[in-house]
Amino acid sequence: MSSEFLVRIPLERIAVLIGPKGSTKKRIEELTESKLMIDSKTGDVIITIEEDSEDPVNMWRARDMVKAVGRGFSPQKVFQIKDSSWGFDLIQLRDLVGTSPNSLREVRSRVIGKNGRTRNIIEQITGAHVSVFGNTIGIIVEFSKLKILRDGLTRLINGSKHSTVYKYLEEKMRDLKSDQDKLWLAHGDEEAVATVTDLDELERIVFEEEAEDES
Repeated sequence: MSSEFLVRIPLERIAVLIGPKGSTKKRIEELTESKLMIDSKTGDVIITIEEDSEDPVNMWRARDMVKAVGRGFSPQKVFQIKDSSWGFDLIQLRDLVGTSPNSLREVRSRVIGKNGRTRNIIEQITGAHVSVFGNTIGIIVEFSKLKILRDGLTRLINGSKHSTVYKYLEEKMRDLKSDQDKLWLAHGDEEAVATVTDLDELERIVFEEEAEDES
């Protein structure tokens, strides 16, 4: 017996999902013990997992990997989802700002920033991967940081200043690291402590963004 799951991705992302000589498709199958049936005409991807799979979570990992490729992520970033501490999430911009093309375009620009600056800073602060594709924002990040990052992006989408969002994310990342350090001290388990990017170098950029917001 086997289980099946259907995912539909944009047609322009089918070639990326397949990869050179089928390499990306094959790698996802290897990482998740799955089989992918890809319809290049419709964008439908049928994921099949055998019932005797050693890890029952593989179905959801395969699903998230396929969805993430469809939302603009490179295969190298998508493969991180295999790690049990990493996950994928998707923010639907229409749910937050409506269907106005101008509003959607403005929000995409706010999240990406000039030459990708805003997205890069958010990725540096959180250690995440962020993809703005169509009317969605995709997130690949450690589960412990997922809600924090989603909250930060939602604030930015709803009009908060860039500098305010950066400071919010920095504070939450420091709090998270402090909690993880306490856990490590209590249990002596280094694996319980996730690494976090050094944030001091971002202070100058934060103040520059604040000045830009006020101009």
